[in-house]
Amino acid sequence: MKNAELFLIKEIFKQGMIRNFEKDGHLQPIIFFYMKDNPMIIPIPSHMLSSPENKHILAATIKQYISNNPVLAAGIIIEAYGAIMDKDNELSKLITSGDITVSELKEKQDIIIMVFSSPEGDDVTAYLVDVKNKKVGEPFINGKEMEGFGGTFSGFFDWNKN
Repeated sequence: MKNAELFLIKEIFKQGMIRNFEKDGHLQPIIFFYMKDNPMIIPIPSHMLSSPENKHILAATIKQYISNNPVLAAGIIIEAYGAIMDKDNELSKLITSGDITVSELKEKQDIIIMVFSSPEGDDVTAYLVDVKNKKVGEPFINGKEMEGFGGTFSGFFDWNKN
């Protein structure tokens, strides 16, 4: 991320995500927008994360807001399940197609994740968590493994790319 101000904002949101989880043992899912010196944080109603359709509506709403306002960065912070697998195996293809969800897998891990999106691209931060003990552990996957990340909550600024 080139812009020092955006890097600082990203770090503030990341540290807030970690502190909030360690304090409460869970996270209130949020959307955030950053306009020049003006952060806006909006809680996400649980029903908006309850189905793929609702997630797509939420992502479209975020993109619409960004396209109509002077937003410098935006993102989402949520709890999730994570699983690391080869992108070419059959299970991975079923997840990518939406036929099954990571939450349905037997082998999955609790994670917290932040997607920080700016016109420069997306930066994903994810950590393993111990819900019972309110502990944030190691990064779920490192930045190099996140190259090519995509999904419902990514590319919020894609409409603005030349």
